[in-house]
Amino acid sequence: MQSDSPLLILADLPPSFRLTDLKLSEEASQIISLSRFRHQDLDGWAAIIAGMTFTILLQSADEVAQTIAITDCDHIFCKSPDTVLSGIAIALGEHISSAKHDETVNRALLQLARYVGQSVHANSVIWRPAGLNIGFEYFAGATDHYMAGGPFPVLAQIAISETRDHVFQTSGLSYFSDQEIRLSAPADLPSNEVVRRLVRLAHDIATDGKIERPVETNGLVAGERLSFTPRNNGQIVDIAIVADDPRQLH
Repeated sequence: MQSDSPLLILADLPPSFRLTDLKLSEEASQIISLSRFRHQDLDGWAAIIAGMTFTILLQSADEVAQTIAITDCDHIFCKSPDTVLSGIAIALGEHISSAKHDETVNRALLQLARYVGQSVHANSVIWRPAGLNIGFEYFAGATDHYMAGGPFPVLAQIAISETRDHVFQTSGLSYFSDQEIRLSAPADLPSNEVVRRLVRLAHDIATDGKIERPVETNGLVAGERLSFTPRNNGQIVDIAIVADDPRQLH
């Protein structure tokens, strides 16, 4: 079950810490119900939030080290920890596991992690599908904004890397859409502008679904066109930013 947990909260917990020591805030206790369970000789909590059940399991520092190489993660608003920390893994219950891409499920998962992390003074949150290690303060802020009706928290759940020749690629978007993006842009378009477009495109695909067929649309600024070409049975969509006059893209 631990390997099925997409989210891992890292905290400097004492060796004596047990999940029975987990004390949610009064605010969290009003929307989260916890009950103890045993699964394959593992003690854990079943957490119900918004009518959905998630599982919470404790991981020792050794177990964290065995399940994920934190130093290989992309670190967002935090540094790689000097020592391996203990973790609290959160997984989707069986009845919602097939709906992991659903925004309602995703919101509940992040909100649960935000409250659990707050209760243990978390250092950071590992989002496994994208290999991200996110500073808890940023994670909590992004989650609060999302819960208040803000956009899908792309930077907290989808990794972005530059591969070659001004080509940018996502990792972890497939958790929500079964598709990753490979975005190419004119060489003179600044990287921050390319990433800004990629964040918007990742948001749209994560919330609206994958691109199934080749299509061309208007871009994000006047004079810009976006060309979408699905490849590898839709597992990748190549997106090209094109314009008659590249100066129009800035």
